[in-house]
Amino acid sequence: MDDIKTKGIVVSEMPIGENDKRIVIITKDKGKITAFARGARKTNSMFLAGSQLFCYGEYILYKGKSSSYNVKQIQIIESFHGIRKDIELLAYGLYVLEFAAFITQENVPNKSLMKLMLKTLQILVKKVIDYDLIMRIFELKAMSYIGYTPNVINCVNCGEKCDKYSFSIKLGGIICKNCSNEHKYVLRIDNSTIYTMRYILATSVEKLFSFQVNETIKYELTLIMKKYIEYHLNHKFKSLDFLLKL
Repeated sequence: MDDIKTKGIVVSEMPIGENDKRIVIITKDKGKITAFARGARKTNSMFLAGSQLFCYGEYILYKGKSSSYNVKQIQIIESFHGIRKDIELLAYGLYVLEFAAFITQENVPNKSLMKLMLKTLQILVKKVIDYDLIMRIFELKAMSYIGYTPNVINCVNCGEKCDKYSFSIKLGGIICKNCSNEHKYVLRIDNSTIYTMRYILATSVEKLFSFQVNETIKYELTLIMKKYIEYHLNHKFKSLDFLLKL
């Protein structure tokens, strides 16, 4: 069977036997895949560094007997070694990996999500903007890539535009005053928070991580995304618990 060459980010690693590893890679061309790296736990293995969490590289793989792949060659592009040396950065980085792994399907390419992951990790290492804001940007953009784009243009219920909105977790977007009186589970939010969400959704990943917000907007974004993710994904992220304990 022909070799497969693709770029990807390691989002999970597990020891197998005495010296091997099973890794999960989110790839550019194949989506999420599982691969076995033979001998990767040996100190002199050529797969040692390239099979570690966060590693972004070019992987040459060949298909195994099952749906998994075997690693033939790894060329590291970026190791993100700095993330593993800082406990706070590590916590945020692990959340990015876990979140992306959960929403990515096996063998279904999502190039936009991989680009977002890569950019998010790069920005975390640079420490140029608030970590929590980086996570909110990542979450909102990632949710939009899997079909959960909130409506932040006009009332998600009646379609009207007004000068003040709330946010409906259940309906998935902003909701006007008249409609908010008829629905439960709405969050009162500032217009600046809505403008921020519009900007995040409309801006390319390359230009996205270049702004700061005040504490009110950050708080409201955090509240919205927490409840929005809980409602639509219905999944508990272990790395998020770790983050909250820091």
